[in-house]
Amino acid sequence: MTESAANNAKSPIAVICRSVFLIITASLVILPFLWMIITSLQPSSSAVLQKPMKLPWPPAFQNYLRIWEVEPFGIYGMNSIIVSFSAAFLQVVVSILAAYAFSFLRFPFKKVAFLFVLAVLMMPTQVAIIPLYSIMTDLGWLDSYAGLIIPFAADAYGIFMIKQSMGGVPRDFTEAGQIEGLGHLRLAFQIMPHLVKPSLIAYIIMAIKWRWNDYFWVLVMTSSIERRTLPVGIVMMKEVSDGGTQWHLLMAATLVVLMPMLVLFLCLQKYFTNDYMSGAIKG
Repeated sequence: MTESAANNAKSPIAVICRSVFLIITASLVILPFLWMIITSLQPSSSAVLQKPMKLPWPPAFQNYLRIWEVEPFGIYGMNSIIVSFSAAFLQVVVSILAAYAFSFLRFPFKKVAFLFVLAVLMMPTQVAIIPLYSIMTDLGWLDSYAGLIIPFAADAYGIFMIKQSMGGVPRDFTEAGQIEGLGHLRLAFQIMPHLVKPSLIAYIIMAIKWRWNDYFWVLVMTSSIERRTLPVGIVMMKEVSDGGTQWHLLMAATLVVLMPMLVLFLCLQKYFTNDYMSGAIKG
């Protein structure tokens, strides 16, 4: 039966069906980006409406310079870098500490505490917006970096994800480290990251991406240009003085926002591997 199923999978019809499915799926992903690139190179909004899928000649590469004049994208970009990487750093540190504690330490009400983490994980983010805003107001953190970073210093998803990875690490590693004189902090930050590297890298990418793409919380918390980030900046430039939407500039700005996350993923994807324990085992 298994051999028959393998032969069916290699049949010309099956190969054609798989190829067609992959081509359609790839097209659904690629075509929006292709349209975005073509639109960003159009000389004007009227050209976008007249020939939306025709590559203009010569391409209007100056659109990528004009967006810096329409809105202060330098300020928005620096704010996005500060907020995204600061919040991601705190999330990773807290997640590693909490995951290590839940995986290897014994303390009262350990299971109950982890159930609270799961409860937070299942709670919609929007539910916490009003309480968080009230707390930020009382602390005087409106329109500040602290208000954009501190509320996301701990992440239930990160704790759960890294804890599940650490749960698969044999206790022999921690016991060997303790015999060598390593404390819990050194075990958590020097040994464990190597053993759960794929999950950790994946979470780092997600943590940065979440804050980089965050729009709603930044919109709620900020009232000045000095603290706005790139997603809010794109919305701010949508409506221009003549009442229309400059789609060519808007798509150019969107590509500028997307590129850092794409580069980040391409740089870190080599660290994804299934054999994440191989680095700790010597042959």
